[in-house]
Amino acid sequence: MPTPNFSTSQSAGDLSTLTITDTSTSLVGGLTGRLITIVKYGGTYLTPKDYTTDYVFWPIASSSLDIENILDKDYCVDITVRWFTGSTATYTKTILSLFTGYSDIFLRRLTQALASDKTTITAPNYWQNKIKLRTLLDDANQAVTLLNDQTIASFCLAEAKKLTDNISMFFS
Repeated sequence: MPTPNFSTSQSAGDLSTLTITDTSTSLVGGLTGRLITIVKYGGTYLTPKDYTTDYVFWPIASSSLDIENILDKDYCVDITVRWFTGSTATYTKTILSLFTGYSDIFLRRLTQALASDKTTITAPNYWQNKIKLRTLLDDANQAVTLLNDQTIASFCLAEAKKLTDNISMFFS
């Protein structure tokens, strides 16, 4: 039985790059292309910088596609891939995807800073806010993996961004 499917990942080397890999099995021949749409919480499209369409074309000959300059922060998005035969959408698959690379790197840098300057340990609310950030990211992940809930995940990411955008207030 044909099973359209794909996986997503965020490049550790370039956090703004999203990679989509086709993991489909037994799709019929004659496919001519794929279109990707990425929808943020609230219904607006996420597109690469300087794109004029709300979709990205994915050639059928490529098993994976790097979409550069698209992730400017952490996101929870619905990604839909449509496989086409000519102008007819033959298969469609939507996956709720979570990208937390920016906050994960922020947490790693906090730990590196702590290792080089142990006085940070005594900063007011440092640990409380670091644990809060980790918990928000864990909750966003659980919202996606357990509940398939973009609303909760997006809320958690927005709260996490408040922490990472105000390092001097929360981590000094």
